[in-house]
Amino acid sequence: MIFILFFIIIFAEKSQIMKKIVFLFLICMPICQVVSAQTLKKQNQMLKDSIGIMHKVIDEKSSVNSALSKDNSTLKNQNVLLKASKDSLIKEQKTLLGKYKNLSEENDLLKDSLFIYRGQNKTLHLQVDSLNTKIGNLTEEMNTKLDYMAKQEKIWGRKKYFNISYGMPSLARGNGLEKLNSDFAVAINRGNTYYLHKKPLFGMLKFGLDWTVFDIAAAKYTVEESDFEDGGDIYKAEIGMQFGTSITINPVDFLKINVYFRYDPTFSVAYNQDSDFLMNYGSYFNTGLAASYKVISLGAEYRWGTTSYKIDEENQDWKVSGAYLYVSFRF
Repeated sequence: MIFILFFIIIFAEKSQIMKKIVFLFLICMPICQVVSAQTLKKQNQMLKDSIGIMHKVIDEKSSVNSALSKDNSTLKNQNVLLKASKDSLIKEQKTLLGKYKNLSEENDLLKDSLFIYRGQNKTLHLQVDSLNTKIGNLTEEMNTKLDYMAKQEKIWGRKKYFNISYGMPSLARGNGLEKLNSDFAVAINRGNTYYLHKKPLFGMLKFGLDWTVFDIAAAKYTVEESDFEDGGDIYKAEIGMQFGTSITINPVDFLKINVYFRYDPTFSVAYNQDSDFLMNYGSYFNTGLAASYKVISLGAEYRWGTTSYKIDEENQDWKVSGAYLYVSFRF
């Protein structure tokens, strides 16, 4: 302002107009200063008010900043904790990644092993199926064989026999005496067949040895009265033991056909009205044919033999021969 005033004075000295201007300026200047002073007071008051408001705002901001500072401190602490947690999690993540890698490798190995196992399992299943088929075939074959063996045992296992016979023998005494036919004749015997081989030939034929442990036969003959001898009855009995060979054929199921020939050494006894008892050893034979089904057997045999008796100080050969029909029980 002083600078402006000095400038005006310098130029006022050269011009009247300028002097007037300077004079007016000097007059108005105090007025303007008064006005300016009031305005400044108002502005100053406003500034004070503004400053007070600003102080309040600053105080509030300071409070807020203090709170924010505390929050910031808390956040910093939390951040430190979070960072530590993060580092820990990163380490754990790395550890887990390592474990995951190991597990992944193990998983790959397991996949390979599983693939191999599936292949082996499939092979084993095929082998098991094949074995089951073979076992089934073997079981069926074994069952068939066992059934066959059981049936064979039932067929050929009946080796013992017990016979009850009824015969029609004749007795020739020689010396011109009449040949006699029996009134009746019976026989019982019991024995066993010993087969010479276990398996039947051609699945149906067996050779064996027969041993009849005891053989008892008895017969009655009637003598008609004639010029040469008196009439009466003759009773004759033989007790012997038979040995011989046999052939047995099994054509079907449990049916068996048996053919045999046996030697029968015998102790023979005879009784008639002329003498008490006649006794001696005799050689007898028999051959026969029988058909059996399981336990029951029906057969026919032919017996013949000679016994020499001493009658009236003379030896007489009595020859016996004849057919017998019998029922046999095999067990």
